[in-house]
Amino acid sequence: MSSASRARRVCRTHSDFTGSAATAVPQTIGARAPRTGGDSMNRRLIIQAGVALCAQAVIASASAQSASDFPTRTVRIVSGLAAGSSMDLVARTISPKLAELWGQAVIVENRAGAAGNIAAEHVARADDGHTLLIAQNAITVSASLYPRLKYDLRKDLKAVSQVTAMPHVVVVTPTLPVKNLQDFVALAKSKPNQLNFSSAGIGNADDMAAELFATMAHLQMMHVPYTGGSQALTAAAAGDVQLYFPGLPVSLPLVKAGKVKALAVTSKIRSPALPDVPTMQEAGLPGYETVLWYGVYAPASMPDATVKRISADIRKALEMPDVKEKLGGAGIDVVGSTPEQFQAFTNAEIDRWATIVRERNLKVD
Repeated sequence: MSSASRARRVCRTHSDFTGSAATAVPQTIGARAPRTGGDSMNRRLIIQAGVALCAQAVIASASAQSASDFPTRTVRIVSGLAAGSSMDLVARTISPKLAELWGQAVIVENRAGAAGNIAAEHVARADDGHTLLIAQNAITVSASLYPRLKYDLRKDLKAVSQVTAMPHVVVVTPTLPVKNLQDFVALAKSKPNQLNFSSAGIGNADDMAAELFATMAHLQMMHVPYTGGSQALTAAAAGDVQLYFPGLPVSLPLVKAGKVKALAVTSKIRSPALPDVPTMQEAGLPGYETVLWYGVYAPASMPDATVKRISADIRKALEMPDVKEKLGGAGIDVVGSTPEQFQAFTNAEIDRWATIVRERNLKVD
């Protein structure tokens, strides 16, 4: 017998005092006290309290049962970036591991566009109980950047787990006459609005990393958004722009080939993949830190017990040696936070980037 069925058995159908409606109340055990008019109100309150307790028991047991039964069919992980991106790599690395744990197929579905908002809106409206979202920093920026957003990150999606984190790499075109970050800052200050930085679009993680840099270093630069990160990186290598903040995995081959020059990484500590490249703080910008992170969200309609089950299984997948080896080899650090930790992180990111959007007067067309 299921836990939900057992919970229902403690309740029975009982007519109310007018005899007009059937109400669930606890099954009384033992002899009944004589009915008196003076006890009518007390008995009514007892019955009402019993109804509430029974309802809570049934709901709680049904929720626990749904979590233990999840999933009952194919699970979709919807990505807001195109196939071939670092986020796509992460999603396709953990999805087969989750499939093994769940005994059901897990597919990755790419719905790129609008800084990931197309995918986020789709998942926020999903009601099948088997649709998840993998997103990056941009989802927390959109909350303040897009005034007519069709979903509310805090209300329409539940944080499941931050999956990974990695630094951005501050790269410049190889012909630029700078040797380090301080040289670049000095050059940019001597030529206000004459140096350009690229991004994969307004509000994307690479854009916000550059905007944060410009704010903290008091620089005036021109933003040149591209349709994707690969185009933005190619532009920096070709000299069409002078500066870009790509994620570590995509920038590493070009840095090692000398096609772009790495000035710093944006994480708190140096990356083992680029041990000779200083952090932004070491390079002369105290207090600067941001990482490119990926995390999983669920629709707000998904029961909390199911969210916790998914989060725990994601953490199990991330602890598997071959997953750590594959992602670590690409310069990606696994995280695996709880829903509570990731929700707190999400809220902090929303507030942080809202300040930058306001200070930089960032707007979308």
